[in-house]
Amino acid sequence: MTEKIYYDDPHISRFTARVTECAPEGENYGIVLDRTAFFPEEGGQCCDKGTLAGMEVLHVSIKNGIIKHICKDPLAPGSEVEGEIDHALRFDKEQQHSGEHILSGLSNSLYGCTNVGFRLASDITTLDFDKPLSPKEIADLEKKANEVVYRNLPVKCWFPPATELEKMEYRSKIELTEDVRIVEIPGVDTCACCAPHVDFTGQIGVIKVIRHEAWKGGVRLTILCGNRAFEHFSKALTTLDTLTKLCSAGLDSICDAVKDIKDKQVKAEAEKNKAETLLLEARIRQAAEGTAASPIVIFTPSCDTRNVRNAINNANSSDRLCAVFAGAEGSYNFIVECKKGGLKTVLENLRKTLNAKCGGSDTMLQGTITAEPKAILELFKD
Repeated sequence: MTEKIYYDDPHISRFTARVTECAPEGENYGIVLDRTAFFPEEGGQCCDKGTLAGMEVLHVSIKNGIIKHICKDPLAPGSEVEGEIDHALRFDKEQQHSGEHILSGLSNSLYGCTNVGFRLASDITTLDFDKPLSPKEIADLEKKANEVVYRNLPVKCWFPPATELEKMEYRSKIELTEDVRIVEIPGVDTCACCAPHVDFTGQIGVIKVIRHEAWKGGVRLTILCGNRAFEHFSKALTTLDTLTKLCSAGLDSICDAVKDIKDKQVKAEAEKNKAETLLLEARIRQAAEGTAASPIVIFTPSCDTRNVRNAINNANSSDRLCAVFAGAEGSYNFIVECKKGGLKTVLENLRKTLNAKCGGSDTMLQGTITAEPKAILELFKD
């Protein structure tokens, strides 16, 4: 099995190793070393990034204790190579994973929750608990988790002997019997875990829950820790600063200012819809003054479909066919109404003659069409 240097020294950036195997993996090559500092994709955590003999390591996996590095080019078995991991990325994942342990341990002791799912991706981390938590409980959990960070507790990682392991109480998603690695934060969490962690909780910096949602009878938390949280706060504050300037409001009144803008927008939209509907009604009534036998066909600039439907319902009180095409440059949304029915033939002709995309009933059609007004008028004339 591959010797896992990241257990002996989680802070190592460079190492040397000997190539034991190299075989094609699709368009790339799978390279096995006698020892490695690259943490593979395992336990819900994405793998380390870095280089091997100067080549980018595209992916790292583990199977039966053997760690495989995927690279673009081959390396000769027996050769000695130098590897270098992206330590900034490693530390970022250590912050996220250690933060997850704190939240999972506290949620278990405070609310009896069990962590049933964990995913540490390159941008976010998610935790799935088997019980629902209220917003207040989540806020309290987050507060207590950050208090653990401030206390700068040691994070101990080790392989206890079987006799010691039998007496320990620890969290684990699966049944483990041997080579169990324990990660312990005193008084907070004891958990079986294969990943590298920070040395002290203070290195996490901050733990922030940015989203929570119901998940399979429990709750899913999306969290950011350390530098990820810092970058998130920086973006949020930049956005907030821009909003306060645009709204000419202070930090304490920005929510009221945005709500006021939203209320005005809703009111303006309602007035626009009312005016649009009334104007269309007037045009339908004016067109209806023509020959009683002819259909009413109107072209209007783009407007909301609800306004078109309301205008037709309000203004066309007769049994005449009324069609409104809303749009410009030969591209329209349309509604066709005829209270006495008979629109199945119209539907067939619209589809066959003008390739319209539409559907509906014998008294009401709705759809889209790309055609010139002259061609549309000719169809309704026939």
